[in-house]
Amino acid sequence: MNEKFARIFPAMVTPMNQDGSFNYDTAKKHMDWMIENGITGMGVLMASGEYQSVTLEEHKEYVNIMVPYAKSKGASVIVGCSRERAEDACELMNNAYEAGADAAMVLPSFYYHQSQEEIIDHYTYLNDHSDLDIMVYNNPNVTSGITRETMAELYKLPHVKIVKDASMVIDVMTDFIFEAEKHDDTAVLCGCDYLLYPAYATGAIGWISMTANILPKLSADFHKAMIVDKDYQKGLELYKQLYPVVNMTERFPKPTQAVKYILEKVYGFEEGICRRPRRGLSDEEKELILQWSEIERLSKTNK
Repeated sequence: MNEKFARIFPAMVTPMNQDGSFNYDTAKKHMDWMIENGITGMGVLMASGEYQSVTLEEHKEYVNIMVPYAKSKGASVIVGCSRERAEDACELMNNAYEAGADAAMVLPSFYYHQSQEEIIDHYTYLNDHSDLDIMVYNNPNVTSGITRETMAELYKLPHVKIVKDASMVIDVMTDFIFEAEKHDDTAVLCGCDYLLYPAYATGAIGWISMTANILPKLSADFHKAMIVDKDYQKGLELYKQLYPVVNMTERFPKPTQAVKYILEKVYGFEEGICRRPRRGLSDEEKELILQWSEIERLSKTNK
């Protein structure tokens, strides 16, 4: 098991001031709080971090500040570097590598639905044009899905170390897990919050998590029970506690806004706005989030 990636990586939301600029003070406070509550990995500028809404230069600026900060706290860091052009993805990957990141999370090109051969070409290009390790991101909801046969080929690339599966289908994740076990130093991280328990029980070594943004201690306790202690009964009980939130973060249509709202309303972090095209939450949506997630009750584990 690769200890560098056998962790929870909160897909951190990116705090924004009212003018859309980055709020680094809040980002660092939020990161510190998660680390204090047992989180040892950080996901920077992933989907819930609004990477789609920042320029290449803004991405590099944020990474150059937040990655060294996370590393100074002892966290392993994965940076979201997906872009339509592989050349742009490599530009972000190389910057993240220089900043000290441990891996880049990269989708196949989106909008254009690549063939499986084109997906292999895409990751081969990334592998050959950057020294940063790669987390292959399988998310057929936004781009071409990756087959088990294709993943078997991708595992052979020297820099492909991990896979995030967000297919939301447990047998797809299981295929990737069992295929990873055939290769040295490769593994799968759960990318669907509500499939958390079956993913870990099947062999996932970690979790790319929206939930850990708002329930870091409970999330860290679950990871420890499943990976360190191998206490699957305790893990199941913790999963049941987490379930209202993991269910909400995957099924509510505005998950980034929901997480930011909870961080402000329940914990007092100044998360600010989301950039276009995301709109803010209505009063009805805010009430629904609090009820659905049961976060005000569950938040006591982190206070």
